[in-house]
Amino acid sequence: MKQDLLAIMPEIMLIATAVVILLVDPLLPVDGRRGLSWLGIAASVTAAIATWQLRDEEYSVFSHSIAVDKYSIFFKILLLVVAALAMLLSEKYLFLKKRLLGDYYALILFATIGMMVMAEAVDLITFFVGLELMALCSYLLAGFFRYQERSVEAGMKYFLTGAFASNFLLFGMAILYGLAGSTNYQEIGDAIRLGPVPSGPLVIAIVLVLAGFAFKVGAAPFHNWAPDVYQGAPTPAAAFLAVGPKIAAFAAILKFFTIMLGSQESTWVPLMIAVAILTMIVGATMALLQKDLKRMLAFSSIGHVGYLLLAVIATGSSGRSIGMSSVLFYLAAYTFMNMGAFGVLVHMTNHSSFGDTLDDIAGAGKSFPWAAGIMSLFMLSLTGVPPTAGFLAKFYLFSAVVDAGYAWLAVVGALFSLVSAFFYLRVIVYMYMRSPEQELEMSEDGKSWDLGLGLGIAATGVIVLGILPAPVVDAAQNAVVKLLGN
Repeated sequence: MKQDLLAIMPEIMLIATAVVILLVDPLLPVDGRRGLSWLGIAASVTAAIATWQLRDEEYSVFSHSIAVDKYSIFFKILLLVVAALAMLLSEKYLFLKKRLLGDYYALILFATIGMMVMAEAVDLITFFVGLELMALCSYLLAGFFRYQERSVEAGMKYFLTGAFASNFLLFGMAILYGLAGSTNYQEIGDAIRLGPVPSGPLVIAIVLVLAGFAFKVGAAPFHNWAPDVYQGAPTPAAAFLAVGPKIAAFAAILKFFTIMLGSQESTWVPLMIAVAILTMIVGATMALLQKDLKRMLAFSSIGHVGYLLLAVIATGSSGRSIGMSSVLFYLAAYTFMNMGAFGVLVHMTNHSSFGDTLDDIAGAGKSFPWAAGIMSLFMLSLTGVPPTAGFLAKFYLFSAVVDAGYAWLAVVGALFSLVSAFFYLRVIVYMYMRSPEQELEMSEDGKSWDLGLGLGIAATGVIVLGILPAPVVDAAQNAVVKLLGN
């Protein structure tokens, strides 16, 4: 019992903090709520430290439904970083929009708990509980500006498509349970591998699970919800939703398609190849057409999902640790790049009448010199220009794909990465080489040192992972050894 509680102590910390925030929030005046974000940030940092203390442990708890290992620890720490960054970006924005409520931080903490459970789960029931906790909180975050039609629309679209995706996943998992007679990942994998199991229901289960996860990460052709949700959601919430759920979903995807379905590589790899290529096509081509920067980043994130699916394909059932570890490193780099890019949009919105469009960002090199500089760093990293984190992440990932024998897929991915350079570099061109059609109305009310801290952390992460990637690469490789050894 003691070991069980120690294993979930980080989650307990977040739950306790979220409850305290909800209890204290109604008692405070609006100005008094401006420190609540730091309760959530402190809880996230403390939980990350507590998680790090378990880095040398290898055991399962709660009747083998949750695994404590390097794999889950890597993802939990990364998710806690995402939560802390999201809260750093949020306070001033919410205050200026007159929606500074403790509920927002509590929702981020509860969503993070759900994501952490998804990453550490080795049981279908436990995984689904974490998935639904994350999903319900995400729907509320997307529609948090309930007085704005676009935000309400984002929340409703996210809810309807998310519920649809959950049904796909649940049906697929129910079939897997029926075939194996167990909800444990390893026992299901052993039952399928040692067989015999009926091939028809198994193929249906694989298709349903793949479709459900494709919805969750925004892979084509199940991506249509993402641009509308990210555009309509509050910008800091959009940053959180664009990163956190993808990390949690890929943590689960890797487990599903190695531990449970690794022996069925011949079935799911062709399907995933088709999804990955279509996702890269949609992400790259549709982003070219966008004038709204949040929609552009949404389609950009869809393209990155395509790259990540290539690495999942490279992992297969062959035990190639490089494929799986490249996913982990890529997600770490993606966290800092994407959170930082959305954070710059938050900064500009706080200080001016900025409307999230390319025309609004024109001339930002003069009106927002340091913000434009840091945005250029994030755009270059998303493009994959050395020596940024994005370059090494793509190099590591495409190398894993080539090593797995899918050189042609790596070429396809590299070509779409070149296409994506156009819309990323276009942002820099607008900031430094275009004059604004209409000057932004500037305000001094948007100063926020916690937002500056968040952007500084994101920029530092992009630079450090690009120059000194070894610690994170080693952590990623160590995280997957035990998992593949199963």
